[in-house]
Amino acid sequence: MPEPQTGMTCPSAAPAPGAALLAVVSKCFDTAYLNPAVLMTEDSLEDLSERGVDLENRLRFAGSCVEGACVQWTGSRCGVIEHAVEGAPAVSSVSLLPRCAIRSSCRWFAQEGRAACEACPSIIRRPTAQRSEVG
Repeated sequence: MPEPQTGMTCPSAAPAPGAALLAVVSKCFDTAYLNPAVLMTEDSLEDLSERGVDLENRLRFAGSCVEGACVQWTGSRCGVIEHAVEGAPAVSSVSLLPRCAIRSSCRWFAQEGRAACEACPSIIRRPTAQRSEVG
């Protein structure tokens, strides 16, 4: 894994030892955030895989934002959340943001504010045939 460059946290990191389990996505695509996040080990990831958990479609991981070492980096911003916020309708009915374990260091929140938190639940790393979000 590339070394962090900014101290910011990516809320769409790959499932790898040292990543933090940030959320669980249900089969109905509801997202339940864990607070605090759970640090993943090689054994915990292997156990989840052996149980048949689709790691990249059912679990959200957080890790260090590596800026230019990431294919989603646009040169100055994260393209994932930029794209998600551009395409999302404005949601003003949500009064409280979900309890998020990484908001204080989240790249997406620092970049897009509240709109990032509103778009965050819809972003997965590897879309299934039914979904087309990037991540």
